[in-house]
Amino acid sequence: FTGMERNLANLVIVKFVSPFGTVAVAAHSLLNRIDPFFHMPAQGFGQAAGELAGQNLGARQPERAEKTGWIAAFIYTGVMVIASLLVLFIPGPIIRVFNSDTDLVNLTTVFLRIEIVNYMVFGFVTVLMNCLNGTGDTWVPMWTNLVSMWAINVPLAWVLSTRTDLGVYGVRWAMAIAIVMRAAVYIVYWKMGRWKTRKV
Repeated sequence: FTGMERNLANLVIVKFVSPFGTVAVAAHSLLNRIDPFFHMPAQGFGQAAGELAGQNLGARQPERAEKTGWIAAFIYTGVMVIASLLVLFIPGPIIRVFNSDTDLVNLTTVFLRIEIVNYMVFGFVTVLMNCLNGTGDTWVPMWTNLVSMWAINVPLAWVLSTRTDLGVYGVRWAMAIAIVMRAAVYIVYWKMGRWKTRKV
């Protein structure tokens, strides 16, 4: 269900990008191809941390389970600080691996720099989400994704792209804001420790 709601929201986001022309759609699509290279380590850390958190909770070591989530999230974030510096200062070579069209490179460069906000918090989103799933607390990730996508991301993308001077950049800023809010929810909920009462 979480995957379905995310994919459907992404289709709606493309609808908001479309009025700004083919270059905007191409830049949006290109960034969606670049992102997995940066997100892949978070997926790996997240899955590993989720397994360890579940095992530790099952072994009645909830504090160790919590520590597992924090360590994995901070390690990935440290890696992303370095990657974000590359994105900030030399985005061109990264983008030209996929396409060298000048207009496309210029627009994708701005998108990619906005995406740095995503990279800074994505570790907490993915790692802690996997940890919650690993400890059996699956409702919180589902509802967090649902609310952040449909109550924040989608309406904010429409407002910022059509009712402000941001234009197509408003869509990318809406996505960045939504993921920051999702990260905040996961961080607070993980720290609260209610998931520690789950039986694994």
